[in-house]
Amino acid sequence: MKHILRFYSGSGMPTIMHREGSEVSPLALPAGSSQDIVFSERLSCIGFRTPEKYCACRNSAIHIRQCPTCAALDVSRAYTVGDFSGYPQLYEEAKKEEYCLYLAGFGEDIVKCGVTRKERFEERMLEQGADFGCLDGIFTGPDEVYGAESAIQSRFSFNNAVRLAQKIRRLEFDFGAARENFSSAVELVKGSGVLPEISSSIIDFSPHYPRVHSPQQTYSILGEILGAKGEILLFKSDSAKHFAVNMRQQVGAFLQKGAE
Repeated sequence: MKHILRFYSGSGMPTIMHREGSEVSPLALPAGSSQDIVFSERLSCIGFRTPEKYCACRNSAIHIRQCPTCAALDVSRAYTVGDFSGYPQLYEEAKKEEYCLYLAGFGEDIVKCGVTRKERFEERMLEQGADFGCLDGIFTGPDEVYGAESAIQSRFSFNNAVRLAQKIRRLEFDFGAARENFSSAVELVKGSGVLPEISSSIIDFSPHYPRVHSPQQTYSILGEILGAKGEILLFKSDSAKHFAVNMRQQVGAFLQKGAE
């Protein structure tokens, strides 16, 4: 069976990265395709990623998505919390790159403050399924930007992370109210003087996602793929009902296609 290592959709194509035996490969789920996929309840550690490859768990850990050993070795730590201790060579490269502090809006009432490399700003918004985004500050290298992130989160009570369950509950929302509330959050930061003048405008990312109506959360896929909103995979059944699958929850599980 295929062991699920990651799900992503920031490039526009919902994709499951999986390991089968010693081979790691992607499984694309294009919009309009019919899929019949079930996921196991059994979990096994996904291992860890380096800049070059996916590595299997050295502990063969089970009943866990990623064991503490693999989490500590994963290159994602360098880009999510600025911990380059495991990859000092990346730190030397990162010091030359531009980082940005951003605000991301989800539905009508959630604003997240985060950090990403400037060149990945729009892709990062789509990876998360943000409805709105605004680039708030540019920094050279990672040394100062994470401290600024913590300061902004603390001062304005913005989220550091948003659970997928929260995003699923906000698949349908009042667009006008959401836009107004997000604009208010951006203006609040602009007027505070905490960061240099913010000149970037608000970007509406909602047209990138499928429009769904009263989606029901489910734990398998049977129907026509509509697309994804971040790590939420969306499909419709033969009866035209809409469904949402929390794909982050499936990481570490095993998948089997109906035709197999």
